[in-house]
Amino acid sequence: MEYKVIKSIDPEYPKKIRERLGNDFNRELYYNGPLEFLDHFTMAVICSDESGGVVLLETNQLLFTIREYKINYIGGWHSAIETEIFRLSLFKEYTTLTCFSAKGLGVESYESFLLDRFFPPLHEFPERDEYFERARNEKLLMLSLSEPNQTRQLHKSIMERNLMSCVLGDVVFIPYGPKGSKTYTTAKKVVKLGIPAFTIDHKEAVDLHKLGIPGFNRKTVGAFLEEQGAKKADRNQYQRISINEPESPTAKQLSLIKEPTQTEFTFKRNTKNKK
Repeated sequence: MEYKVIKSIDPEYPKKIRERLGNDFNRELYYNGPLEFLDHFTMAVICSDESGGVVLLETNQLLFTIREYKINYIGGWHSAIETEIFRLSLFKEYTTLTCFSAKGLGVESYESFLLDRFFPPLHEFPERDEYFERARNEKLLMLSLSEPNQTRQLHKSIMERNLMSCVLGDVVFIPYGPKGSKTYTTAKKVVKLGIPAFTIDHKEAVDLHKLGIPGFNRKTVGAFLEEQGAKKADRNQYQRISINEPESPTAKQLSLIKEPTQTEFTFKRNTKNKK
């Protein structure tokens, strides 16, 4: 894809990088799209792919509240929970999406970014059209720290990408990161840098709790977000984005952002007098 380069000496260089990493960090940042997204309230997301159903359910509960806020979502969007939150960011008109690639933008494309995360037949997820629509209209931001011609996602690049996503966030959501995982390693650095972070209020996140990262639930996470500067969206000012379901049944995915699909049973009330 086409890309631009911003250097640490440029006035447009993200201020959070300077504030959190100091002037000694002088890496160039490659990007495509509206860099001003990073000036909006931004939530970084990192989550281990070792998470199970309990973490998924607990994360879902928090997202029912989080999705009501005007947020720029940023991340690498690889793990199962990360990709669900990636999709959530495309579901509302008042949310924006920043994708951080571990590849070079000279070889990365919007198509290849998806294929590394949504393998066929799951690549036909419902928000796919909205993703490309935003890309065409320059309403999606793509970032990279890697040299433009880097074709592989190297371990070093992945770890740098994960940390930089957090550095660029006003808050960091870490649903799951057990000790020994890449997510846990990044979480420790996030805490050391003093970046506000949070996780789920469940024993599954005990390793993160021990790092001093607080856990919240659906009722308490909103107050935390607002303390950090998040603003609720006024629904009357925005239209619901039309999402087309994929034609292939095998391409449909369970989503954290849809309404329940359980069959509703209606029973007639017994009007007879009790004996």
